[in-house]
Amino acid sequence: MREILTQHSGLAWALLVSLFVFTVFFFLLLHRRRWRRSSALPQAGIAAPCRPSAATPAVKLDGAALLVAVQEAETRGEEARLPGLYLSLAQCRVEAGETADAEELLRKSIRGAAGAELKDTHARARLALGDLAHRNGDLTTACEHWQIARALFHELKQTRDHEAAEGRMLRNGCPTDWVLTDF
Repeated sequence: MREILTQHSGLAWALLVSLFVFTVFFFLLLHRRRWRRSSALPQAGIAAPCRPSAATPAVKLDGAALLVAVQEAETRGEEARLPGLYLSLAQCRVEAGETADAEELLRKSIRGAAGAELKDTHARARLALGDLAHRNGDLTTACEHWQIARALFHELKQTRDHEAAEGRMLRNGCPTDWVLTDF
């Protein structure tokens, strides 16, 4: 075996270096996802807690920290991160009674989620925007948003969320067989 290694020492070193590079690459790839997840939520103290989003049920968020996270993500051009942040910040705005700001944030969330194909975030933003429209007395708009959310949940095979959206539509008298065009 020593003779073979002596004769092919360059090959052995190349194999060893390749194995090392592969291990480092695999480690970075594996932990990159964890780093993204941990950086997706602000780590600042909780001054004015908001209800957590469905995606992060155990984490309490505060509006100021979310606003900082949104500004950082916008500055860095983190398009895939923004829709979820907009949705969480909109939830804080709703709780604070700032519905106009919440509506704009939800629209941003919908646009970003649609562009990034983040269907779950898109659906949750549609539900929230529909709820705001319903509170403002606009049942037609509410039904349209709820129906789009229901269709997205169906597409994602999220049965519980699909049924909840459909139940919301039925309770409010929305037609469940609409075909939306130009919306």
